[in-house]
Amino acid sequence: MRRLILSLCAILILSGSASAKYYNLELKNGLEAYVEENHSLPIVNVTILYKVGCVDEYNSITGISHMLEHMNFRGSKHFLDGYIDKLTSKYGGVDNAQTSFDDTVYFATIDKSAWGKVLAFYADNMNNLTLNRSKFLKERSVVYQERLWRIDNSADGFLYYSLHNLSYVASPYRWTPIGFAYDIQHYTIGELRKYYKSYYAPNNAVIIISGDINKKAVFKKIKKLFGSKKRIEIVRHITKEPTQNGRRIMFIEKPASFKKLAVGFKIPREGSIDTPALDLISYMLFFGKSALAEKDLVRDRHIFVSIDGGNEGRIYDKGLYEIFGSIENGVSFKKARKSLLDELDKIKKGDFERKLLSIAKTKAISDYLFSKEMMSEKNMNFAFYAAFGMEQYYKDYINTIRSIRKKEIMKAAQKYFKVSKESDVFLTPQKGKQINSTFRGELR
Repeated sequence: MRRLILSLCAILILSGSASAKYYNLELKNGLEAYVEENHSLPIVNVTILYKVGCVDEYNSITGISHMLEHMNFRGSKHFLDGYIDKLTSKYGGVDNAQTSFDDTVYFATIDKSAWGKVLAFYADNMNNLTLNRSKFLKERSVVYQERLWRIDNSADGFLYYSLHNLSYVASPYRWTPIGFAYDIQHYTIGELRKYYKSYYAPNNAVIIISGDINKKAVFKKIKKLFGSKKRIEIVRHITKEPTQNGRRIMFIEKPASFKKLAVGFKIPREGSIDTPALDLISYMLFFGKSALAEKDLVRDRHIFVSIDGGNEGRIYDKGLYEIFGSIENGVSFKKARKSLLDELDKIKKGDFERKLLSIAKTKAISDYLFSKEMMSEKNMNFAFYAAFGMEQYYKDYINTIRSIRKKEIMKAAQKYFKVSKESDVFLTPQKGKQINSTFRGELR
C-alpha cells in the first residue's frame, strides 16, 4: 500500500467514518470528481490531484513539478498571492501541497462555510496562474534552499537521493521530486509556463471533496467552475528503465553521527499482484518490536542503531524496495550488509513463525483503516488510486491482505530480493560544514 506521509500537514482532522461512499461525476472535458457526504463534523476537505510529477520531467528541468507546486500559491487571475493561506487561517483550517514521483496534490480542510471559496481558488489555478517572473525568481530561491535543507545538508536525505541515483540509470525516477540543484538554479519562467500548459488541465486531474456538504450542491459547483475548461492532449515520452544486470555499489561521504547503509531492490509498479505481499514483508521486517530486523539487528545484536524500510511503488515503471539503516559504531559495512541479507533470507526460506505474518496482517489492516479516519490522508489516497485506475485494488486491499499465505510471502522475497538486482549506498561520516549558498534566483 502506498504510504502517504503528511509531514507537511500540521493538523490531522478525523473524518469520523471509514466506510462512507464516494459519488462520482465525470465532466465532458475529462475531469473526474468524487464527493462524499460526512456530517459528523462541520468541516470539509477539498483535494485536487494532477497526474504530473518528476516522471514527466527530463534533464535540465528536473524538479520543475515541485517548482510549479510552489507557484500555485503565488497568485492567479482572480486570486492574490497568499490567498489560500489567509483563507484557511481565517476559517480555522489548514492547506498544503506535495509533489511526488507521479503526481502533484493540493488539499485544504476548512470550515464547511468556505469550501466553495477553496474550490474556486483551485479552479482558477488550473488555467489562470499568473506565473510572474519576479515572484518566480524569489520562489526559485526558496526551492533551492529546500533542496539544501532536505538533501545536501541532510545525511539521510542525501542517502535516499543517492540510492535513487544509483538504482535508476535511465528512468526519471532517479532524481526524485526535488530535482538536481543545478537545474533548480537554471530553469526559466518560460520553461515553467510551458510545463504548466502541458499538464494542468481537467482531463489530467481528479477532485475529491468530502465532509459536511450536500453532494448535489457540490456537483453543481464543480460543473460551474470547471465545466468550461478545455481538455488538452497529454503527451508523455517516459524513458523506461533497462534491466539491471548486476549489483551496484556507491560510496559517499556526508557529515553524520553514524555510518549509514541504503539497499534497494527493483519491484513491480504499484498495484501489482505482488505489492500486498511486499507490504507485509515490510511489516514483518521493520514495524514494531517483534519485527525481524528490528528485533535481531537493533535490539538483540546491536548491528544497527536504527533500521527502516518498505516498498515505494511507481506508476509508469518499476518501483523500489528500500532499506535504510544507521550502523552501530565499530560495525563494518560488510557485517551490516550481510546481517541484513540474512534477515531477507529468513523471509525467502520461510524461517519465521506464522504468528509474525499474522501480526503483520493486523498492522497492515489497522493502518489502512486508520488512514481512512484521517480526512486529508483518506482523500489523498483515494485520489491517487482513482486517478490511476486502481480504485478496485484500493477497495479490495484488506481482503487481499487477509488472503496472503506464507508461501506467497516466500515467493515474493525470492523473486525480488536478489543480489544481482541489488543497489547499495554506503555513507561514511565526514567532518565538515553544511553547504551554504547565497543563490537568490538571479541567474536568469
